[in-house]
Amino acid sequence: MQKHIVVTLKLIQEEYLNEVRSHMRTPEGKESLTAEEIEILGSFITANVFGGAWAAMDNYGTGSRMALDNPALDDYMKSELWNPARKDIARRGRREGEYTDIFGAKKDSTGIMEGLDLEKMARQGKLPPSFLPTPPSRAIETAAAWMKNGRIQRIWRESLATFPWGMFFIVTAD
Repeated sequence: MQKHIVVTLKLIQEEYLNEVRSHMRTPEGKESLTAEEIEILGSFITANVFGGAWAAMDNYGTGSRMALDNPALDDYMKSELWNPARKDIARRGRREGEYTDIFGAKKDSTGIMEGLDLEKMARQGKLPPSFLPTPPSRAIETAAAWMKNGRIQRIWRESLATFPWGMFFIVTAD
Protein backbone atom coordinates (compact mmCIF):
# COMPACT_ATOMS: atom_id res chain seq x y z
CA MET A 1 0.00 0.00 0.00
CA GLN A 2 2.86 2.37 0.83
CA LYS A 3 4.26 1.93 -2.69
CA HIS A 4 0.87 2.92 -4.16
CA ILE A 5 0.75 6.01 -1.92
CA VAL A 6 4.29 6.99 -2.95
CA VAL A 7 3.40 6.63 -6.64
CA THR A 8 0.31 8.81 -6.10
CA LEU A 9 2.30 11.46 -4.20
CA LYS A 10 4.91 11.48 -6.97
CA LEU A 11 2.11 12.09 -9.48
CA ILE A 12 0.75 14.99 -7.38
CA GLN A 13 4.26 16.39 -6.95
CA GLU A 14 4.98 16.30 -10.70
CA GLU A 15 1.63 17.85 -11.56
CA TYR A 16 2.21 20.66 -9.03
CA LEU A 17 5.72 21.24 -10.39
CA ASN A 18 4.43 21.45 -13.96
CA GLU A 19 1.60 23.75 -12.90
CA VAL A 20 4.01 26.14 -11.12
CA ARG A 21 6.32 26.15 -14.14
CA SER A 22 3.40 26.96 -16.44
CA HIS A 23 2.74 30.19 -14.51
CA MET A 24 6.37 31.33 -14.16
CA ARG A 25 7.45 34.23 -16.34
CA THR A 26 11.16 33.46 -16.57
CA PRO A 27 13.04 30.44 -17.88
CA GLU A 28 15.45 30.80 -14.94
CA GLY A 29 12.56 30.55 -12.47
CA LYS A 30 11.22 27.44 -14.20
CA GLU A 31 14.64 25.80 -14.31
CA SER A 32 15.38 26.45 -10.64
CA LEU A 33 12.39 24.34 -9.55
CA THR A 34 13.04 20.70 -8.71
CA ALA A 35 10.98 17.80 -7.44
CA GLU A 36 12.73 16.47 -4.34
CA GLU A 37 12.95 12.78 -3.51
CA ILE A 38 9.90 11.36 -1.76
CA GLU A 39 10.78 10.92 1.93
CA ILE A 40 9.32 8.20 4.12
CA LEU A 41 9.71 8.73 7.86
CA GLY A 42 7.78 5.99 9.60
CA SER A 43 4.14 6.51 8.66
CA PHE A 44 4.82 10.06 7.42
CA ILE A 45 5.51 10.56 3.70
CA THR A 46 6.52 13.90 2.14
CA ALA A 47 6.75 15.08 -1.44
CA ASN A 48 8.41 18.48 -1.82
CA VAL A 49 9.08 20.89 -4.65
CA PHE A 50 12.08 23.15 -4.10
CA GLY A 51 12.85 26.43 -5.83
CA GLY A 52 15.99 28.53 -5.69
CA ALA A 53 16.53 32.27 -5.83
CA TRP A 54 15.31 32.49 -9.43
CA ALA A 55 12.00 30.84 -8.51
CA ALA A 56 11.57 33.21 -5.55
CA MET A 57 12.28 36.27 -7.71
CA ASP A 58 9.87 35.06 -10.38
CA ASN A 59 7.13 34.31 -7.85
CA TYR A 60 7.52 37.46 -5.72
CA GLY A 61 8.96 39.87 -8.28
CA THR A 62 12.05 42.06 -8.06
CA GLY A 63 12.97 45.62 -7.26
CA SER A 64 10.28 48.23 -6.75
CA ARG A 65 7.63 45.88 -8.16
CA MET A 66 8.31 43.01 -5.75
CA ALA A 67 5.53 41.72 -3.52
CA LEU A 68 5.99 42.87 0.04
CA ASP A 69 4.11 39.86 1.43
CA ASN A 70 7.01 37.51 0.64
CA PRO A 71 7.49 35.63 3.95
CA ALA A 72 11.29 35.57 3.46
CA LEU A 73 11.63 39.27 2.54
CA ASP A 74 12.21 40.57 6.05
CA ASP A 75 14.99 38.04 6.70
CA TYR A 76 16.53 38.82 3.30
CA MET A 77 16.50 42.57 4.01
CA LYS A 78 18.23 41.97 7.36
CA SER A 79 20.86 39.68 5.83
CA GLU A 80 24.28 40.48 4.43
CA LEU A 81 22.86 39.83 0.96
CA TRP A 82 20.72 42.99 1.04
CA ASN A 83 22.42 46.03 -0.48
CA PRO A 84 23.00 48.51 2.39
CA ALA A 85 22.66 51.39 -0.11
CA ARG A 86 19.11 50.19 -0.79
CA LYS A 87 16.94 52.22 1.61
CA ASP A 88 13.76 51.31 -0.29
CA ILE A 89 13.01 48.32 -2.51
CA ALA A 90 14.21 49.86 -5.79
CA ARG A 91 17.39 48.34 -7.18
CA ARG A 92 20.31 50.59 -6.34
CA GLY A 93 24.03 50.68 -6.98
CA ARG A 94 26.28 49.21 -4.30
CA ARG A 95 29.12 50.79 -2.39
CA GLU A 96 32.68 49.99 -3.40
CA GLY A 97 34.01 46.60 -2.42
CA GLU A 98 33.25 42.91 -2.38
CA TYR A 99 29.74 41.66 -1.72
CA THR A 100 27.80 38.39 -1.96
CA ASP A 101 24.96 38.31 -4.46
CA ILE A 102 21.61 36.53 -3.95
CA PHE A 103 23.08 33.34 -5.47
CA GLY A 104 25.96 33.27 -2.99
CA ALA A 105 28.60 34.38 -5.49
CA LYS A 106 31.28 36.88 -4.50
CA LYS A 107 31.22 40.04 -6.62
CA ASP A 108 33.08 43.35 -6.68
CA SER A 109 31.51 46.79 -7.00
CA THR A 110 33.38 49.89 -8.10
CA GLY A 111 31.00 52.02 -6.02
CA ILE A 112 30.57 54.48 -8.92
CA MET A 113 26.78 54.12 -8.84
CA GLU A 114 26.38 53.70 -5.08
CA GLY A 115 22.79 54.52 -4.07
CA LEU A 116 21.67 55.44 -7.60
CA ASP A 117 18.29 54.13 -8.76
CA LEU A 118 19.31 51.50 -11.32
CA GLU A 119 15.70 50.90 -12.34
CA LYS A 120 15.24 54.54 -13.30
CA MET A 121 18.48 54.44 -15.27
CA ALA A 122 17.25 51.31 -17.11
CA ARG A 123 13.93 53.03 -17.95
CA GLN A 124 15.96 55.93 -19.40
CA GLY A 125 18.01 53.48 -21.52
CA LYS A 126 21.23 54.16 -19.58
CA LEU A 127 21.36 50.57 -18.28
CA PRO A 128 20.19 47.28 -19.84
CA PRO A 129 16.60 46.09 -19.30
CA SER A 130 17.88 43.45 -16.86
CA PHE A 131 17.89 46.23 -14.24
CA LEU A 132 14.16 46.86 -14.63
CA PRO A 133 11.91 45.65 -11.79
CA THR A 134 9.63 42.67 -12.42
CA PRO A 135 6.13 42.09 -11.08
CA PRO A 136 5.36 38.89 -9.17
CA SER A 137 4.05 35.95 -11.17
CA ARG A 138 2.45 34.36 -8.07
CA ALA A 139 3.07 31.03 -9.80
CA ILE A 140 3.55 29.09 -6.56
CA GLU A 141 0.37 30.36 -4.92
CA THR A 142 -1.65 30.01 -8.15
CA ALA A 143 -0.59 26.38 -8.60
CA ALA A 144 -1.23 25.57 -4.93
CA ALA A 145 -4.73 27.08 -5.10
CA TRP A 146 -5.52 25.12 -8.26
CA MET A 147 -4.28 21.87 -6.71
CA LYS A 148 -6.21 22.48 -3.47
CA ASN A 149 -9.37 23.33 -5.37
CA GLY A 150 -10.25 19.71 -6.10
CA ARG A 151 -7.36 18.46 -8.23
CA ILE A 152 -5.56 16.67 -5.38
CA GLN A 153 -8.83 15.06 -4.28
CA ARG A 154 -9.49 13.78 -7.83
CA ILE A 155 -6.00 12.26 -8.01
CA TRP A 156 -6.53 10.50 -4.64
CA ARG A 157 -9.96 9.20 -5.71
CA GLU A 158 -8.47 7.79 -8.92
CA SER A 159 -5.64 6.25 -6.91
CA LEU A 160 -8.04 4.58 -4.47
CA ALA A 161 -10.17 3.31 -7.34
CA THR A 162 -7.18 1.59 -8.96
CA PHE A 163 -5.72 0.13 -5.76
CA PRO A 164 -5.84 -3.71 -5.71
CA TRP A 165 -7.94 -3.97 -2.55
CA GLY A 166 -8.65 -7.67 -3.17
CA MET A 167 -5.06 -8.53 -2.35
CA PHE A 168 -5.56 -7.35 1.22
CA PHE A 169 -8.86 -8.95 2.13
CA ILE A 170 -9.73 -12.57 2.73
CA VAL A 171 -13.38 -13.39 2.40
CA THR A 172 -14.59 -16.39 4.41
CA ALA A 173 -18.01 -17.89 4.78
CA ASP A 174 -19.30 -18.86 8.23
